[in-house]
Amino acid sequence: MTDPFTLAGVGAVVLAEGIKFLYQQAGDALKRWRRRKDAHPAGSAESVDARLPADAFKGRLENPKVHFDAVQRLEPALVDLRHAVADYAEGIYDVDPGDQRLLQAVDGLRQVMEAVYGQRITFLGEPRPASGPVAVGEVKVDNVLGYVAGLRARDIISGSATGRVEVGTVHPGGTAVGLDVGTLGSPPRRSSYPTGDPDEHEEKPSSGT
Repeated sequence: MTDPFTLAGVGAVVLAEGIKFLYQQAGDALKRWRRRKDAHPAGSAESVDARLPADAFKGRLENPKVHFDAVQRLEPALVDLRHAVADYAEGIYDVDPGDQRLLQAVDGLRQVMEAVYGQRITFLGEPRPASGPVAVGEVKVDNVLGYVAGLRARDIISGSATGRVEVGTVHPGGTAVGLDVGTLGSPPRRSSYPTGDPDEHEEKPSSGT
């Protein structure tokens, strides 16, 4: 669980903007989930345009999606925590970074939205890795006869990953690794121009004589 005291060093303005974002995105996730329950569509996730405000968060979300299994599982907490910060999100009360009850509610809502998006969300000024994709894997096993990994992926393009393995005995021929790297994050956008200056690829009018 995240320590809410990591938010203690976040300024009031940053915290206020972050609360507005989390409040709005929590409401959007709940609306999408309830529409989904009525329509019964296929698929377990839906892409959303959730851009972290640069004046409130560090890092960015990579191709964010609302994972409906997380919304379904955490719906009561999502509703309660959103309600707990509503007056601050709507500007009725000023944000006090020294209010521990508020920080706990904000941290709780942030954690729920991290589960909904499957990505880390970090405030500016917070001693915590930047927002973005994150993967954590852990395996505990007594005897390793073959191959075991705490976390496997194809490429870590962006974000962070942590793998951990606790083993008793690795027998001859056995291998235990914490992290087997695969794909994490989105590849950078490729230029629409193959090489050189984009102007070189523009069609220039011919000079008639």
